[in-house]
Amino acid sequence: MGLLSTCLVWASETEQTNTSMVDRTICVWDLMGANGDNFSLMKDYRIAAREWGVNIKLKAYSDEKIATEDFRVGQCDAAVITGLRAKPFNTFAGSLESIGSIPSYKHLKVVVAAISSPKAANLMKQGDYEVGGVMPLGSAYLFLRDRSIDEVGKLAGKKIAVFDYDKSQSQLVHGVGAQAIPSDISNFAAKFNNGVVDVIAAPATAYRPLELYRGLGQNGGIPDFLVAQVFLQVVLRHERFPEGFGQKSRSYLSSQFDRVLAIVQRYEKDIDPKYWMHIPDEDRPRYVALMRQARIDLTNNGTYDKRMMSLLKKVRCQVEPTNSECSDNLE
Repeated sequence: MGLLSTCLVWASETEQTNTSMVDRTICVWDLMGANGDNFSLMKDYRIAAREWGVNIKLKAYSDEKIATEDFRVGQCDAAVITGLRAKPFNTFAGSLESIGSIPSYKHLKVVVAAISSPKAANLMKQGDYEVGGVMPLGSAYLFLRDRSIDEVGKLAGKKIAVFDYDKSQSQLVHGVGAQAIPSDISNFAAKFNNGVVDVIAAPATAYRPLELYRGLGQNGGIPDFLVAQVFLQVVLRHERFPEGFGQKSRSYLSSQFDRVLAIVQRYEKDIDPKYWMHIPDEDRPRYVALMRQARIDLTNNGTYDKRMMSLLKKVRCQVEPTNSECSDNLE
């Protein structure tokens, strides 16, 4: 074959490859907009997606509500948003952030691997939407303006910020006799820092970017007892992507788990040690039981997905088979 013929064949193959690519847009929420770690991770995702036949444009948002709404109305083909915002698109994956259900990062790694497996593919689709993978944002803790609130009973009467789009938070707050103050990601930290609320729940990764040390001040504290795991989820309109894209996406993001967790733990180490409040070991079983009962109640009333609750219990019992919950069928 002559040089001219070779070049013509190469050009033809290149044209076929280019035309087989589809252009899609992903709305990416990040507290720091285009300068944040989440957005940076999605730049690498964009490179990987080219191998799956998709040329992705990333749009950065610092307001999660706007990112979610733009996705909902079709301004973008996928969105990167928190699990709470993603829940209306997939109740199974949206229940990952249930209270106390993933008690450590060891459990978390097993969970992410399980839901990213092809065996879970059907559960990750719901209607027109598909969850194309999850990324950990870290363990959520209670941030207190007054560290004298050192047990659940002392939360009664306190003002706690709750995300107004998540019914479970309001139910939990009312359950401890506290006052739920409707908020969202754009303003809950300011309410805490300015004294409008006494307590917030947030991942440690929010401490520095949202300047939560201002709300903690000299008297605040963070009990060292995680209340939930927080996630970012990639939610797709699956008909807008090639067949099999969702599973490739989940597998890729699962492969990035250790990298993402390292970023999370770097932020956690940034918290001033003086703020951590140790919960005595003898008190922990009581709090575990309280959270478990709350999960059962929220599952029974339809707030949490029963299939996810069953999976998370299996993971807990796989990691810690001697737990008392492993011998009953309540979850």
